[in-house]
Amino acid sequence: MTQTLTAASDLDAYYGAFTSDREKEALSVPLRLVAAWARNDAEGVAEVFTEDGILILPGDVLKRGRDEIRQFMAAAYAGPFKGTGVTGAPVDVRFPSENVAVLRTHGGILAAGETEIDDELAVRSTWVCVKQADGQWQLASYQNSPRGAGATLRW
Repeated sequence: MTQTLTAASDLDAYYGAFTSDREKEALSVPLRLVAAWARNDAEGVAEVFTEDGILILPGDVLKRGRDEIRQFMAAAYAGPFKGTGVTGAPVDVRFPSENVAVLRTHGGILAAGETEIDDELAVRSTWVCVKQADGQWQLASYQNSPRGAGATLRW
């Protein structure tokens, strides 16, 4: 996922092996989040989540619901995430039921002005997405963990 995918060839490269309409619909969730993040738009990020969505990040971050997610992201964009973007690519797409998708991506945070992910900012992410009654896929739960050179297993 680059910060902005405008050309059909960019989207094709992003989807990779995940070419069914259903896979592409579910994968619209990360694309919408990346677009909102590129604008440092806390409201836009929150709106990608379901009303009761969950955001879990390293550093003991657990946010429940759009309001907490919006507040967290607004503070982050005013501080450490100011001017940053995110990027990534789908690694796995599964459908445990008709209206639930579990996505796995590899990506990370792009420091302001950067086009490549620093090893210390690389993540492995799990996205639990649900298809709403209106047909829109929303993010019910998101969690990531470090995957770069500095990532270690701690017991």
